[in-house]
Amino acid sequence: MNDEVAYNGWLKIIVRHIGNRSYDILKDHDAVAAIITNHANEILLVKQFRPALMKETLEIPAGTIDNLYENKIDCVIRELKEETGLEIPQDLIRPVLLYQPNVGFSDRTMNLFHVQLNTAEHGSYVIRDEDVSEIIWLKITDLAKMIDSGEILDVKTIIAYLYLNQNTRKI
Repeated sequence: MNDEVAYNGWLKIIVRHIGNRSYDILKDHDAVAAIITNHANEILLVKQFRPALMKETLEIPAGTIDNLYENKIDCVIRELKEETGLEIPQDLIRPVLLYQPNVGFSDRTMNLFHVQLNTAEHGSYVIRDEDVSEIIWLKITDLAKMIDSGEILDVKTIIAYLYLNQNTRKI
């Protein structure tokens, strides 16, 4: 195996030579995402602009672990505060699953967590992330409709719905 750096920015692209073949490998940061639910059977989504798509999307809050010294729990706490204004104590954060969304060309790992809030009150949120324009509480049944219609295509949000649908009695 022989690697060479083709691009070295916030993301890296490595050209990996194996035998007589070459592969482009994206070196991305690992990330965290949080499924935030309440007793009204709602899920919290953030509306944010995505430059790759040139539009706003609705998705569960998430962010990258871009500091080598930050652990996954601290990262999810920080991201939730930045994107939603919520200050979630560590003891409310439950791990759901770990997955690699793009195994064909990246070794990135996504860490998915669940936070069940004890209130259905929505309150006001102070968003500290310039890409997030709005916080939306959505009925989980409405989330299913938006996924079915193709309005929501984000993989972590679809996995969140599948998790909630599978574990409805446990939540």
